[in-house]
Amino acid sequence: MMKRIYLDAGHGGTDPGAVGYVVERDVAIKVVKAMKAHLEENYSCMIYMDITDDSTSNIAKRANKWLAHLFVAVHFNAFKPEKGDGYEALVHSVANTELGKCFEKHVKAAGQNSRGVKYRPDLNVLRLTKMPAILNEIAFVDTKKDIKDWDEDHELKKMGIALAEAAAEWLDLPAKEEKYKVLQDMNFRKTASLNGEQLGVIKKGTILKGTVDKNGWLQTVHGGKTGFVRQKGEKVYCQKV
Repeated sequence: MMKRIYLDAGHGGTDPGAVGYVVERDVAIKVVKAMKAHLEENYSCMIYMDITDDSTSNIAKRANKWLAHLFVAVHFNAFKPEKGDGYEALVHSVANTELGKCFEKHVKAAGQNSRGVKYRPDLNVLRLTKMPAILNEIAFVDTKKDIKDWDEDHELKKMGIALAEAAAEWLDLPAKEEKYKVLQDMNFRKTASLNGEQLGVIKKGTILKGTVDKNGWLQTVHGGKTGFVRQKGEKVYCQKV
């Protein structure tokens, strides 16, 4: 079954959310849109992007009705001007700690410092949802040193990608299959290794469909067998089409 991810951009309508050096609603939507685009481009999954101004209880009901496997809300924080700093991963209870840590890890890798995983059983989107749920507070809009790194479109896109990768890791999403054209006769191997058992030879011009790992091996099905062919190394052997 294809995994379903429900994305919620906080606030909306007449409620702009926190207002400081940026408006929370404006930047939250950009992060959610970047997250959606990255997931759809790179992984096999279904996305419901909620950018309505509905109540949080109705949002939770929609996520439940849609049978989401993961609920991800994106917000930006505010406290006292120039006093708050860093990301927060808000989850319902200690049972969801690992979910929070997963997202925190990717956010920190993107360059944002963290205030940690915090438990908020009072929040409707965490209390009423029936699937694992997380509310990400990305940065403080009223602290210049914090929000200055997350107020430009390219920075918000970077954060969206980080959250997308966290969701992909948590759900163990399969990479989206793509088509490749073999540029020269290639050995088809049982494992992703030059020393792997040879299953046959794939002829130049063959169109393959599969996924490529970080080491440049394309996993595909050919002649009724599942195996691997080198997609790139010293040069490109199989070109995306």
